[in-house]
Amino acid sequence: MPDIDALKSKVTGDIRVLNRQLLKVSQELEKKLRQHEISRTPPGRILHGIFNKAVRTFHGIETLKREGLVEEGWVLLRVLLESHVNFVYFVQHEPKDMVQRWLDTMILDKLKYLREVDFFEGSALEPMFRETNYLKTEAEIVKRFSPEDLKALRRNGFSGLNFEARAKAVNLGSMYTNCYRIASRNVHTFDPAESLLYDADILPAAMKKELVTRRRATLESSQNMLMGRVAYLVDAVVEHPFTIELIKIGIGYEKFRDKTPVDVSADTKLEAVKTDDLYIWRE
Repeated sequence: MPDIDALKSKVTGDIRVLNRQLLKVSQELEKKLRQHEISRTPPGRILHGIFNKAVRTFHGIETLKREGLVEEGWVLLRVLLESHVNFVYFVQHEPKDMVQRWLDTMILDKLKYLREVDFFEGSALEPMFRETNYLKTEAEIVKRFSPEDLKALRRNGFSGLNFEARAKAVNLGSMYTNCYRIASRNVHTFDPAESLLYDADILPAAMKKELVTRRRATLESSQNMLMGRVAYLVDAVVEHPFTIELIKIGIGYEKFRDKTPVDVSADTKLEAVKTDDLYIWRE
């Protein structure tokens, strides 16, 4: 067993550097997963799609931060959390059932849109979206589920659970509270940091700086945990080509967490994990 303290002393605890490193590793992992034989199977293709979305979303957050758009990064953090939860929920359940539910949800969701646009009737796209074909497929889907399950599938997607329940099902209840609900305020422009108060001279300069500092620190930490955990799972699937790099990033993340002040407001602070063991991207 390696000396964890010795390893930590050799690894950066700068969360911004860690996230740049994590982006590069995740992008390489996406290429490896795309080329892996598992991606030629139905569940593998779906998982690759979810992982690819997570990597691109993580990239988007990094790009926004470079432009000083921290609040806009929080909007994408919600997307990253949803991708993370969907990936973990999918792998924790029976693959054949998950694939069927995923594909059925795709059709049902597509039908919502097609009905809104009248199946592109009278346009050049009409032959691609024949109403009779979709309605026949919908009838087959309806037969597979009870009325209650079908309603849940239409409303909440492949799991049938609303997002809060889905997050709790994969043991990310506190991430839902501390990440999703806060990020949702940004999506709907209800967050004080996005209001006119932030740009006006109402708040003292020191308070504005403190707000942005804490918001960015929580964004950095949250995106690192969400991308890192999924990257670690994918690394195992593609036979561990980046295990050492991910461990270094994980240890560096722990160094960052060690330096995080304990008096951060409850509104933005993720609860620390109490354990005597090294923990990497664990709630």
